[in-house]
Amino acid sequence: MGNDILKRWKQFLPILAVAGSVIGRPTADAAEEFRFGGGGEPWADWTALNILMDFAADSTAIQGLELKPDENVLPRLGPWFRWEVPPETDYRPGNPRIWRGNKFLRLEGEPRDFVDGDPNTFFAGYQHPFGAAEFYTISLGGKIPVERFAFYPPEGNHALGQEPYRPNFAFKEFELSAGNEEPRRGDDATGALGHEDPNPLGTGYRPLEILLSSVELNFEADVEIRFPPQLAAFLRIRFFPPGATFLRQFNPNMFPKFALAELEVYGRGFVPKATWESKVIDMGEVVNFGPVNFGLSRWRRQDDQLVPAPDAPVRGRVEVKTGLDETPIAYFGYDELGNLAEVTETQYSRLKQRILPTQPEAIGWRALITEDTSNWSFWSAPVRQSGERPRVRRGQYAVVRVTAETETLLDVARMDSLTLTASPLLAERIVGEVAAVGDLEPEGDVVQVAAGAPTDFAYDVRAEFSGADQSGFDAVRLLTPSRFLELKMGEPLEAVVPDSVVEEVRGFAVYLPRPVSPNGEERLRIQLESTIYGAAGELAAEVFEREGTDLPQEVEPGDVGPEVSTNQLRVVALASSLGSVLADVVVRPRVFTPQGDGVNDRVRIGYTLFRLNGAEVELEVFNLRGERVRQISLGPRDAGPHADWWDGRDDQRQLVEPGIYLARVGVATDAGVVQRAQAVGVAY
Repeated sequence: MGNDILKRWKQFLPILAVAGSVIGRPTADAAEEFRFGGGGEPWADWTALNILMDFAADSTAIQGLELKPDENVLPRLGPWFRWEVPPETDYRPGNPRIWRGNKFLRLEGEPRDFVDGDPNTFFAGYQHPFGAAEFYTISLGGKIPVERFAFYPPEGNHALGQEPYRPNFAFKEFELSAGNEEPRRGDDATGALGHEDPNPLGTGYRPLEILLSSVELNFEADVEIRFPPQLAAFLRIRFFPPGATFLRQFNPNMFPKFALAELEVYGRGFVPKATWESKVIDMGEVVNFGPVNFGLSRWRRQDDQLVPAPDAPVRGRVEVKTGLDETPIAYFGYDELGNLAEVTETQYSRLKQRILPTQPEAIGWRALITEDTSNWSFWSAPVRQSGERPRVRRGQYAVVRVTAETETLLDVARMDSLTLTASPLLAERIVGEVAAVGDLEPEGDVVQVAAGAPTDFAYDVRAEFSGADQSGFDAVRLLTPSRFLELKMGEPLEAVVPDSVVEEVRGFAVYLPRPVSPNGEERLRIQLESTIYGAAGELAAEVFEREGTDLPQEVEPGDVGPEVSTNQLRVVALASSLGSVLADVVVRPRVFTPQGDGVNDRVRIGYTLFRLNGAEVELEVFNLRGERVRQISLGPRDAGPHADWWDGRDDQRQLVEPGIYLARVGVATDAGVVQRAQAVGVAY
């Protein structure tokens, strides 16, 4: 795969300075690149998963899907799967699905015929014995702005008796509901499995949480249901056939005839969130991955045109995962003892699928489909600004995920281009392990320290080389907030003086007095001080050449040597040290003078968060009468120390009166809002 891409892109290299994918070892002054859009690979050709992303608005870019009031959105989604839990190996969470209420009767047509946009593909029949369970659930893949639902029988006559479908097969009763949460398993005629069935007729039917329409007497063949515009991720339609009210007096499950050509969904506006994932990218060899560069533009719907809107409240982010084999998915069956056994995708597709709880967990039957965490990294933290480098391990393969979000139905984020960069390995593998100084062999090989308390750590690093062409490194960067204490190198370890130590935003970089290379393999230990604020944390690091052009290489957890037994970079906080999620609210100075002379004009409000990542934080200021004078949303914050400022002004941007105020910090948690307050004085 990599060689094919290389041949394709070599023809463009004399023309494009940074376009395309150069597979193979780069020159010393150039990184490898793989580019989508903007003259690079077409987005559509590299799509592995598309959840509400649109390729049609601009053939060189992707953006969130736009619904239009006169266009049925269902045929634009896909690929569609027909079961609540699809058995196909190519199904991915987020793919749209449609399934029958009684999903165990597989002889009742193909539900995907109802969402393909083609009224000539339909189902029609008589004597439907399980009609009371005739309902369909549509999973749209994500929330979309809907306002209209339609359905109708096909044209023509039934082959048996030549009875016309219109209007004889029109549904006299129906009920439509919507929801945004995955329907509970067991809502769909699961009484056959012995589960509790909420419906006395044994159908398992429940409407979703929002009832959009319930009609008991309908005379129209073409049914159109209008409702207030709203976001919905799931729709459920239940049908009652002609004559059903009368026949149910004698046989509650009788459905005398059924004919359906299409289900249609209409709406207006851009979807709030859309996601795209690439196919697996083969870089041709194991490489280090570098910055992700992308072009994101903002657009707004004005009448019948999309116009640039730099101020649009939209955002995009990119995530990357890397691997050492060709697929990030792991498939499992069972061995002779009933234990999980990994198999190939082809082998998995040949195994029998378990449907009933009584079917065995035994050899010959399917088990799990999971992410392959042995050979692939987890998804990186989101890259929100072009040029940022995702923290991922070395690998030959990569997958890219793009997410576009908008806060309004009129605005959309467009990803115009995206370039993934890479360069050769500095070493075959960089291994690291960490332990608290004084306890290099902790019980259970787990490093446990007090949360919020500075701790001295020993951070051991060793390089493994596979050839002289790997250049090695002469600097180590700690990517966790920490303070350098000491450097040791050699075998046995001896204290050395680094060339220099540079403090950085996220930690520090230590420049070694001599390089670590294939000609001089050696172990090194960095002693540092750091603080853990969450229930657990990783002391991340990377190595690099200070004068080189190749990208840094991540330090991976592993066994460096016998002195440290942990084989990991992860540190766990002692449970007894984890108190409130919010602590140490400190106001400095206690009295400030916001009179605009540039001296003491603002107050600093510091606080510390524990155990939280991405928690929403808010600062409020109250006077002594309990009236709120200022409210500031500080956005998401991770665990650790933080500081924000108040300038002495109220929500109308007017200076407050002199006096004593309460500055209150609030952080949103699953259990509610946790708050802490401190007094602050304002004087003029």
